[in-house]
Amino acid sequence: MKLDQSTKKQIIKNASLSLLLYILPIALMFGTFAITGQRPWEKKQHQHKQENTIKTKTSNSPDND
Repeated sequence: MKLDQSTKKQIIKNASLSLLLYILPIALMFGTFAITGQRPWEKKQHQHKQENTIKTKTSNSPDND
């Protein structure tokens, strides 16, 4: 089955547009990183501070005097 010339051009046009729409957000993201100088992939993870918690013994039973 042979494709018509117009059908072939339309397929190429649609494929090119799809690739552009796929690549555009990625290119904009890296462009923004280049302009602002941010490098989020190099940031160290936050270290969680160890909180000292004091456990107190509570009595929920009623007093029997």
